[in-house]
Amino acid sequence: MYDYTEILEELSSGSEIADELRLIIERNVSMPNIPFPTMGGLVFWNNIAECNGWKLQQNMITHHARIIDSNDVRIAWGTLDEMKDLLEDLANYLKLQREVRKNENLATLEEIKKLKELLDIGAIDIEEFRQKKTELMSKVQ
Repeated sequence: MYDYTEILEELSSGSEIADELRLIIERNVSMPNIPFPTMGGLVFWNNIAECNGWKLQQNMITHHARIIDSNDVRIAWGTLDEMKDLLEDLANYLKLQREVRKNENLATLEEIKKLKELLDIGAIDIEEFRQKKTELMSKVQ
């Protein structure tokens, strides 16, 4: 079984990527969702996964599932398989985004290395190197 807590943790972070994940949820859930306050699953719900107050839950009677946020507001609902598939799609998206970010960071570090080589041969001065390095480092995530 997949560990969904990583995705729930990312959703709870409030980061830019969390906003992207929420958009993916809105676009890919087959059941229409109105963000609706719940009682948090205190009755008739089993927690399948939980992180920072975000929960994947399954109803004990109807067996449908839902994702609720830390304020107990329903974010998505459907069958358990649909919710698991959705979270796995989000995990794949997150993995891809992290790989892209890693590659961008490596490219930035390569640019800094080239700047250092230019500094070493006297093609640029130390101030120009520092300015461009600072500019490049601001892109690293």
